[in-house]
Amino acid sequence: MTSIPCWPRFCGESGLPGCRAAGLPGCRAAGRTGGSWRGPSGRQYRGSGGRAIKGDLIKLAAGVLLAVLLLGWVLRDVDPALLMRELGRASIPGLLLGTFLNLGHNIFRIWRWRALLEPMRPGVPFRPMFAAVLLGYMTSWVVPGRIGELVRPMILSEREGLPLGPCVGTVVADRVLDATTVVVLFALGAWITPLEGAAAEYAPMIRSASVLMALAAAGAVAAMLLLGSLEARLGHWLERRGRLLRWLVRMALSISSGARALRSPRLLVRCAVHSALAWGTIVAATWVIVRSAGVEIGVGPILVILPMLVLGVAVPTPGGAGTYHAAMRAGLIWFGATSAAAVSAGLLAHAIIVVPTVLIGLLLLWTERLSWKELLSGARRFRTLGEEPGDSGPDRVMETLP
Repeated sequence: MTSIPCWPRFCGESGLPGCRAAGLPGCRAAGRTGGSWRGPSGRQYRGSGGRAIKGDLIKLAAGVLLAVLLLGWVLRDVDPALLMRELGRASIPGLLLGTFLNLGHNIFRIWRWRALLEPMRPGVPFRPMFAAVLLGYMTSWVVPGRIGELVRPMILSEREGLPLGPCVGTVVADRVLDATTVVVLFALGAWITPLEGAAAEYAPMIRSASVLMALAAAGAVAAMLLLGSLEARLGHWLERRGRLLRWLVRMALSISSGARALRSPRLLVRCAVHSALAWGTIVAATWVIVRSAGVEIGVGPILVILPMLVLGVAVPTPGGAGTYHAAMRAGLIWFGATSAAAVSAGLLAHAIIVVPTVLIGLLLLWTERLSWKELLSGARRFRTLGEEPGDSGPDRVMETLP
């Protein structure tokens, strides 16, 4: 059987660092799993088959079940008539402002990603980055397993000819910066906000947790930077190690390559400023939405419950349903909100986060001439790196490092 054309910048068939061993979409090695898909550039690829689809269906069922159970817990003691009254009292102008702010934070997120990509290629255009970010978010909201995090680097790599390994690394570095910024804002809120009512009971635990989380975030950033600085030495050391250890360390090096921008003081400052602006905008949007839902609350308590909301979004239920609502309810009740008001705020905030992003993502699918099958098949194929016999996974992804 003849081989199917590969992505030229990845493929061993073209003589460039590539996909024959790594099992990236399109190579002969990929053909072992059966199935096919068409990449964003229009080429036809072999990809993963029924096994991946079955796994996704199982994850979808588990995610739906978890979402239903959590939504049942959130609504367990709320009078439906009272909840409808709370929803009807929400300020429409305030909700529109919250929607604008929530979408607007993506501008700062894209500028930060551009700074992380600068050591690889300065001045990556805004439009493909915007499409990659919004399509990644849309995929994460609609499909279980958070595979939108794979869609984002895959699209940008394909459209702009960027090496895949470092491109994935910048997304990981991006998430580490997110976590660090959230922890800093949480610590700020925990120490400057008067913790009253139910929150007062947990005040020592909240403040201790803020310190521990800040230390953990600082350690994660330091480890990423240290790995990058030791890349050459570890490469020689790995030559004499076993396959599994080589796989793990090379994957860590591939990820740390995305943090090269953080070793430049100029780019580090840019990333820090954009992180602060992005998350400041998210906090402002959340505060505006919660106030518009009728909950009297300051910005400080929003900072305190921010990690809970982020964790609620991160749990891979469809659209973050159930987990985000549970986090919002618990956090607002801590600061004196009624159950009905807290649930109303959670429903409105979740809808504002998810619905506009999905609608814009669907529009981008049309303008970028992509399909769901292309996004999901590409992400599945990337997710199985190193799983097949003969695949060295990160060993080959590392070959794409500049």
